[in-house]
Amino acid sequence: MKTSFAVAVIATLLSCSALAAKPTIKQHHIDALGDDMNCRTCHTTKGAFERPSDQACIDCHGGMHDIPTQPNRFDKNPHNSHHYEDLLECMVCHSEHQPSKDICSDCHKVEFNNLK
Repeated sequence: MKTSFAVAVIATLLSCSALAAKPTIKQHHIDALGDDMNCRTCHTTKGAFERPSDQACIDCHGGMHDIPTQPNRFDKNPHNSHHYEDLLECMVCHSEHQPSKDICSDCHKVEFNNLK
């Protein structure tokens, strides 16, 4: 009985601290939007808090063909790849609250120095 009560108290404390933690916002978004940047800038769904849609990204950044990528020594364009063309969801590579990761590097040796 004491053990289950202690587990319940610890679980409650951990969930409260997780809710109180403020998620990180990447500096380039703070620089671009300043005080206008808030959770609903990207999480546009009403009600349930869901992963941002591609449309939320496109509303600010434009479509894949509008987003410049820096030249790289492999002459690859991650926004128009030969595997996915321009149909890959933005959040597959880009993340606001965690490090972004280019999935091209899972199989290919490429370098995208400006991945944000």
